[in-house]
Amino acid sequence: MQLRLSDFTGASDQDYRRLQRNIDSLPPRQVLLFDGCALPPGSSPAQATVGMYKESACYAVYIEGPVRYSGRNRAMVNLSSGLHQFFRSFIEMKRFLKSLPSGAAVPEPASGPDMEEYDLGSIASVDELSLLQQATTAIPDYKTVQREMERHIIGQEKAVETIAHQAALHLSKSRPRKPLSFIMYGPSGIGKSEAAKALPKVLSRLGPHNFATVWTELNTFTEAHSVYRLTGSPPGYVGYDDAPIFEAAINNPHTIFIFDELDKAHPEVLKTFMSILDEGRCAARKELENQSREYDFHHCIFIFTSNFRLTDQAKNKVGFAAGDEIESINHEGEAVAVSYQGDMPAEGFGAVTKRIFRDTEAARKAFVEIGVLREIASRFNCFVEFQELSDKAKMQILAKQVIETGFEYGIRLTYIASAILQELINASMTGEALTVRSFKSVIEGYLSAAFAEAGAHSQGQTVRLEGTLETPSFVNAQESLSIS
Repeated sequence: MQLRLSDFTGASDQDYRRLQRNIDSLPPRQVLLFDGCALPPGSSPAQATVGMYKESACYAVYIEGPVRYSGRNRAMVNLSSGLHQFFRSFIEMKRFLKSLPSGAAVPEPASGPDMEEYDLGSIASVDELSLLQQATTAIPDYKTVQREMERHIIGQEKAVETIAHQAALHLSKSRPRKPLSFIMYGPSGIGKSEAAKALPKVLSRLGPHNFATVWTELNTFTEAHSVYRLTGSPPGYVGYDDAPIFEAAINNPHTIFIFDELDKAHPEVLKTFMSILDEGRCAARKELENQSREYDFHHCIFIFTSNFRLTDQAKNKVGFAAGDEIESINHEGEAVAVSYQGDMPAEGFGAVTKRIFRDTEAARKAFVEIGVLREIASRFNCFVEFQELSDKAKMQILAKQVIETGFEYGIRLTYIASAILQELINASMTGEALTVRSFKSVIEGYLSAAFAEAGAHSQGQTVRLEGTLETPSFVNAQESLSIS
């Protein structure tokens, strides 16, 4: 009998205990797959492969391949998005599975003989057959990673290209000598954290490994002793039995550690990263589950975000940026023509590599000049500058957030009236500039009631958002009928 996704909805507690044991017994980076699982009504295709696994003490479930779902069930909307759904415990994942819609898009087969009536051995002989070896997932090139990243990050093309280039190179190393590390710097609210969160999703989808993500706010690491939260506390100290942050690399060697607000961390915390970023290892305070006393980070990626203005700092320093950026000085008649390194064309793999090296070394020097120890600054692989967003990029981000807000209410928007976008932009204008972080609250404040009403009537259909911010209306995209 064919497995339906809805079978998880009505499964017994005993079935779920068996499912948990099966997932817990999986080797690292292995996935429990349910092939040809019938999806709920409104799904296209009607069948897909469902995967479940455990990673860094979290449970995850996902659907392989793109799936379009036109229903209103919130759990199924999230699952059909293509993203892996993570849960802090199996109980949470169980609740999620039980909330999926009942029924299946694939009808029962027409009446006919049962499988039990067939003699499989007389129909097909498998003794002389062999299975093809499953091909490993190819390493994506950096342009592919870049295109996927740009679907999530708007207005930071140069930064995204740098991240994609370096990440693809790191993935191509079968035995990396050290982890990849980024410092993403620039003003607040321009996409650094979004880029950090998007990278593990993109690499897990495109590459051969499922990347785990560990997010840490370094503004809580302002004391020297807070370093023990990373490596573990010494015997006899408070927190000795607590799992340190770095233990995630034991559960999944392909982990992306994201450390937000690097500039807020105590200097002793930064020193801890010296051997990690340079040698790919770090001593543990006690014996680990794999019987070693050392964390291995060679396949990991470390991302640090900071509000440092390293580029502005560099340009204001006499004798630093001005001289180093000059490419050539030529006499042309009575005039002098000066060309700068920044004028070099950024086309081709080699040009990108040179540009990344030049930008990183300039930022590294500025990093030292603001007071960071040279031996720490030299350990970071790549410095990525995030620039102020253009007005066009801010408008695109606002439109993207309106669409994402619609998803939360079970609405798929195909059109947003310019009048509504303009009024949202005007409403988001505070102080000197349009602030990206204000968008979500502004959208919710003006459109949440209309979204909620439309979500109750749209039944997962695609709709157009028309009218004004004062009187928004949702129109069925296929039938052009007003639904609210």
